Amino acid sequence: MTKNIPKYVRVGMLLLVMGAIIVGIGTYLSKGSLSLYGLIMAICGFVIYFAASIASRRKNMQNRGNATF
Repeated sequence: MTKNIPKYVRVGMLLLVMGAIIVGIGTYLSKGSLSLYGLIMAICGFVIYFAASIASRRKNMQNRGNATF
């Protein structure tokens, strides 16, 4: 990964991928509780990723002097 990706975006992507893997394992083993845990983890990762990417985009636009977002 490059250094210009904010750390919260990285955390969001990591949670999203880990949650998807846990959902897949839970589905393969027919464990509904594990799949549900992975789904919640993936949803939280997506929300963190989405919020952090919007915040970083707004910050970049304000630093350029173009605050029309």
